[in-house]
Amino acid sequence: MPATVEIHGEPWIGKTRLLQQVLETARLQGWAVAHAAAGPTASSSPYQLFSDAFEEILSERAEAVLEAVPVAHQRVLGLVFPALERKSQPGTAPSPPTVPAGAVGSALRQALRELAGPNGLVLALDDIHWADPASLDLLESLVRRPPNVRLLILVAHRNRQSSLRLRGLLASVPGSHRVGLGPLPEHELAALLPKGMARPLRKTLLARAGGNPGLLLALSDSPGSYEGTAPDGSGPAPFTRLLDEFRAVSDDGWLAAQSAAILGDKFTLQEMRSVAALPTERLVSAITELLREDIIRICGKADVDAYRFRHPILRETVYHTTGDEWRLAAHSAATQLMRLPAPSTYPALEPMPSRTSVADQVRSRLLPRESGHFLADETRHYGQRVRTGKALVVAGRPREALDILDRTSRPGTDVPLIVRAEAAEWRAWAQRLLGRHALAESLLETVRAEVADEPEALALVELARLAVVLERGNLPDSEPPALRWADGQRDPLARAYTWALLGAQEADSGRTGQAAGRLLEVADLLDGLEDITLVGRLDALYWLARAEARLERNTEAVRHFERGLGIAAAYELEYLIPQFATGLAEVCLRLGRVDLAIESGRQAIRAADRIGGDCLMAEAGAGLARALWISGDQATARSTARRAAEQAEAWREPWADRVRLSLLEMSFDTGDQELCKGLVSFGTVRRAATFPIITLVPAVGEVLARLESQWSGSDAEAGRWATVAEEAAGRLQLPGATGLALLARAHHQRSADPLTAAAFASSAVVTLTRAGRLLDVARAHLAAAAAWTVVDPAVAHSQLNEARLLLDGCGAHGYLERTAGLAPSGPRQSVDDRLTRLSGREREISVLVSDGYTNQQIARALQLSHKTVETHLGRIFKKLKVVSRAQVATSIGRSTRITDSQFSDRPAVSGGPDRTA
Repeated sequence: MPATVEIHGEPWIGKTRLLQQVLETARLQGWAVAHAAAGPTASSSPYQLFSDAFEEILSERAEAVLEAVPVAHQRVLGLVFPALERKSQPGTAPSPPTVPAGAVGSALRQALRELAGPNGLVLALDDIHWADPASLDLLESLVRRPPNVRLLILVAHRNRQSSLRLRGLLASVPGSHRVGLGPLPEHELAALLPKGMARPLRKTLLARAGGNPGLLLALSDSPGSYEGTAPDGSGPAPFTRLLDEFRAVSDDGWLAAQSAAILGDKFTLQEMRSVAALPTERLVSAITELLREDIIRICGKADVDAYRFRHPILRETVYHTTGDEWRLAAHSAATQLMRLPAPSTYPALEPMPSRTSVADQVRSRLLPRESGHFLADETRHYGQRVRTGKALVVAGRPREALDILDRTSRPGTDVPLIVRAEAAEWRAWAQRLLGRHALAESLLETVRAEVADEPEALALVELARLAVVLERGNLPDSEPPALRWADGQRDPLARAYTWALLGAQEADSGRTGQAAGRLLEVADLLDGLEDITLVGRLDALYWLARAEARLERNTEAVRHFERGLGIAAAYELEYLIPQFATGLAEVCLRLGRVDLAIESGRQAIRAADRIGGDCLMAEAGAGLARALWISGDQATARSTARRAAEQAEAWREPWADRVRLSLLEMSFDTGDQELCKGLVSFGTVRRAATFPIITLVPAVGEVLARLESQWSGSDAEAGRWATVAEEAAGRLQLPGATGLALLARAHHQRSADPLTAAAFASSAVVTLTRAGRLLDVARAHLAAAAAWTVVDPAVAHSQLNEARLLLDGCGAHGYLERTAGLAPSGPRQSVDDRLTRLSGREREISVLVSDGYTNQQIARALQLSHKTVETHLGRIFKKLKVVSRAQVATSIGRSTRITDSQFSDRPAVSGGPDRTA
């Protein structure tokens, strides 16, 4: 009896490949094969799918088939299958459109007896979701009334694009088998990529493919398509192979798809109407068509009025097939829907005059061409590119912005210098969002020489360059001349922006006193402005908040980060949301507000993902991973940290090292040894020695001192990092920095001198409490507890309890889980109990050690050899579970419970103990 196998899955998932493999195996085993793929319905004639499937096999065996079927069936088959029509006698049968499926089914069943033969027949129908209605009728006839032959029917389709009738038919066939194809494991998917491909690019492609092999191959064909630079127009558009997805789309549907591609990742019917300029009825029909073909999808229950492309690659395919002029004009129409940060800084350039609507300009391409137009039009055209690119950056679409702005790199002679400067600023902004700070700095350097004669233009470029340098994680060589320009400005927002950047520079370089005074003025200026005014330079508020966080003015920093994030979200300034949210998460975590840190971190991740920049994703991911671990969600924290490490992997920038240092601390805390070792071997620790941002050095030194002490066991390296932290803290004179430096020294002294380590940790508790860093205070209590464990367990328990109270109040369940492993194990022993574990000679030596005697002095006093004293000391260390002479002294020798009467015969040594030994 016939068998039916249904293969279904997402587009490009491998259904066709599986069909081909089955057919190859069937041919090797002697089966006859009939195979075809359906095309768009509009281009199909009745029974086209079956006609294509049987064309080859019927051409070879037409005579035998015609001899095996009655004459009436010959005529019917001849109307459907051209290969038989050429051999059959002409008759009076009806034309193909009116041939009923029942008659064709009866005739085909007769023919299949001959075609199947003793070995059987495989009928494979691919892309059946595109099959014409008559072919579906014939398929139903075959599966409902199967022929009594050895027949295997294979059908492959996309569920979303299949009609309810087809899905119902396949689900109701008795004895049918369903094969659902899902994503491939990463190791299988990676085998499809060329072996010589760079590892970061491989990871990017695999992440974007999401387990889909066809999508991976399309992406790997155009690896440069996500670089965000303007195509040169000489070659085919990226992902041209995917244009096949639009075969069934009408002209209206194609225009709607192009308009949607201009609008971005998410769009509404109203936005499409503004760009496509189609009448409502035709636009609705076009959208219905795109939904039916699964090119776009409804966003979800929460946003039923919005649509998105099935996959970003489809949007990119459509986007790059539009002409340059059409794309610019369509973007210009779309920017009418966006809220720009501020009016253009060059009011002399007026909007392009037109008697028609913007949407009509898009349809009729009324914009001037690149050549052959008047000079005034050239200037307007340049200005339009700048405004459009700026709007795209603001909307968080840097790659599309570069597609527009890269064409402003060669301005005409009459383009004002301030326009050139603004074009360069927003090109640099787009590159910054993508993590390419070196490229942004380079292009600003080039433009700076071109606009040097115009003070305002020069100041704009200088300030943009300063922002790039600081965001990159470096310090500028000198103070930009923009300060003199800003002092003469009446506009408070312009002054605040300049001073905020300079204040951030001073804070990063360790000039805390100078930065604090400047930031007070900036805060006064910005706090006095309304939200709508700040939209014009909202990044001024970001630089203020970031500098306040570096100066440990945490309450003010939270207030300004929250205000900036609220304005950015309200006015859809997508390009600033990740920075505000990441900064807010960092300060909230410092203050022990773990829940708010996680909420802000997730908001930063979502916004960074929409923008698509590795820098933003990595920084947001590192902060979120730490907050998640502190909250107790270790599994999500680990996966988030690994993803952030992958996103930073290809970069050798200071910002990437900052991300790696944060991940290094978290991976050490979570016990992720693989990630921790990978980050260390990457050279992160080595480059941290030259970390340029002074205000971050104490935190860096504390992390690395703890790492070296507890993981590597290198006291020398731990001491070096503690010294680095102390020197930076001495320059900064900030309580948080001082507390972290004390904590770093406590890590260094933990194994060599626990009592000294406990003293440093206790000092860190006091200083960090004054700084308001609750989680760091708890960590200092934990460090003190670890030091006291080998000295006095009672004090260790007290320190642990203090830490637990703080951690519980912050919701830091991850740290709370760690405290269970830090509690002193076993029953608490008094000093007398510990002394009983020593022999009489060992007790004598331990007391002399506690008084500061050297090994040589002990040997003379007890008339022992130097070697014997060393042997006794080794046994003492082992019995008391200590590792140094200092620990012997603090745990036994200097206890008030040891009296001279216990060792009344203690020998005297001339010269007394050598306290400097």
